[in-house]
Amino acid sequence: MRTYPGGPLLQVPPIENLPWAIEQVCRRFPDKTAILEPAEPGHFRSVTYSQLRNNVEWMARGLLELSPKPIVAVAGDNSIQWCTTYLAVIRAGGIIVPIDRELPPADMRTIVHYSGASMAVHDPRFMDVFSNIRGVTNYAMNMGGKNVHRHILDLIRAGRSSGTALPDSYDVNAPAAICYTSGTTGMAKGVVLSQENLISDLRQVMALITIFKDDIFLSVLPVHHSYECTCGFLLPMVSGCTIAIAHGLRYVVEDLVATKATVVIGVPLLWEKMYGRIMTNIKNAHGGSLKYRVGTTLSGIGEFFGAKNLRKKVFHQVHEKFGGGLRLFVSGGAGIDPEVIRGFRRLGFKILEGYGLTETSPIVTVNRDNACRPGSVGLVLPECTVRIEDPDENGIGEIIVKGPNVMLGYHNNPGATAEVLTPDGWFHTGDYGRMDDDGYLYITGRKKNVIIAKNGKNVYPEEIETVLNRDAHVNESMVFGKQDEQRGEEIWAVVVPNRDLLIEEAEKNGRKITPADEVSAVRNAVRKFNDDAPLFKRIAGFIISEEDLPKTTTKKVKRNEALKAVGYAPSSVYRP
Repeated sequence: MRTYPGGPLLQVPPIENLPWAIEQVCRRFPDKTAILEPAEPGHFRSVTYSQLRNNVEWMARGLLELSPKPIVAVAGDNSIQWCTTYLAVIRAGGIIVPIDRELPPADMRTIVHYSGASMAVHDPRFMDVFSNIRGVTNYAMNMGGKNVHRHILDLIRAGRSSGTALPDSYDVNAPAAICYTSGTTGMAKGVVLSQENLISDLRQVMALITIFKDDIFLSVLPVHHSYECTCGFLLPMVSGCTIAIAHGLRYVVEDLVATKATVVIGVPLLWEKMYGRIMTNIKNAHGGSLKYRVGTTLSGIGEFFGAKNLRKKVFHQVHEKFGGGLRLFVSGGAGIDPEVIRGFRRLGFKILEGYGLTETSPIVTVNRDNACRPGSVGLVLPECTVRIEDPDENGIGEIIVKGPNVMLGYHNNPGATAEVLTPDGWFHTGDYGRMDDDGYLYITGRKKNVIIAKNGKNVYPEEIETVLNRDAHVNESMVFGKQDEQRGEEIWAVVVPNRDLLIEEAEKNGRKITPADEVSAVRNAVRKFNDDAPLFKRIAGFIISEEDLPKTTTKKVKRNEALKAVGYAPSSVYRP
């Protein structure tokens, strides 16, 4: 039995299947609010667990009247009806196909085609996308839009008067969801997950992290993505929590205050911007920097002598600005600067980093709330095995995973499946990392992004980006390799300057910002990095981007698109 830092594993009740788990929660908390969704700014509509159960049951019956094995695509904003659709399809014994709402229409239709979906449920704005697909019946959800001929309320009404029997048992190892990866560099693949894949991931996460039934999860990320779907939707659902869907990224702080949320699942970009705003406000407040230094020092002394929750009391004004109830941030989807984690913890906020992929349902590792190690993506889930394949002299190699949460395969793509999944169940993640002596995993970067330096050493772009992005004059960056006939593979960077800061500095000097200011600021940031970096890791050139780097809906940089967006050419590269 594996020994875990932070103490014994938490006890997790058995989960027979997802419909069973939802049924148990609905019986225990029938009148409790299950989901809140945005209404007008600052206000929410809600549904209780008993109302949710009824709608799920009725919609499941309505689906079964149309097909004995419904395969249903769903596309739209996070909403009560999105969640109802997902649960109803699973309750009916069908297969749910979540679709990224920001995909081009042609890509949405391609996913419907390749997934085999015979029904599509979508927000009204996607009516033209799904209305003319042969063999697909489409239903609108949520309000608004013109020419809406069918709505999921029609399915719910039909199911309410239906005598169609719902399944009383499930093959939990059969396909239950086909999740199309965001594809930062190429065509997305359909990841086939079973109920057991999802259930196993839930129970393993619950064994490592304490979830209280009174927790309120603020849902910020798109729920079609497996990270939000598993951790921000299914996890609170089976735990009897309340989910509050945010009005949008611009309103996260207001929604935290309005809902008194206790847990937020997010991505590094969210946390880094939030932490940056907090520290800017502290710096700009009268005596703020001094109070911050004194507060962190006294808190550290108090904690050394056993005081608990002292930082939250010392920095109570910061906590009150975020509603006062926050107890846990979880970061995933990409690597986060460990300095941001340390900074939040100095202020009394717990932030945990985890790691996973759609193909692993998605969580593989996560830090524990009482045993967090900044810089690491945490401890391997209890039923999983992680191995570092072909490690180098630093212990870095490809991360491969085996466990009950590993996907069944890629939908109708045995060739692609065989490339990443061995016959004995080992999944090749395509990520490089290392493991320390205590079992914490550290990610160094994506295998396909690695740059081979002239001395043969591997350079991981993500590590350079983390350091470069700490510079106040850098908003974001993307590091890549460029082949040079004489120099070999050079390290270059696409950089988005912090133009707000540059404008502020220029105005203090009574002038306007110029392109030369941007070049100078970025050049200084690159030189500062190069001064501290070994020779083989130094940046040889940089390109300044006029726009933010293109990203997926979970805010991962689309590397190929980013290069195209800056019109990548040697003439646009500046030398440090």
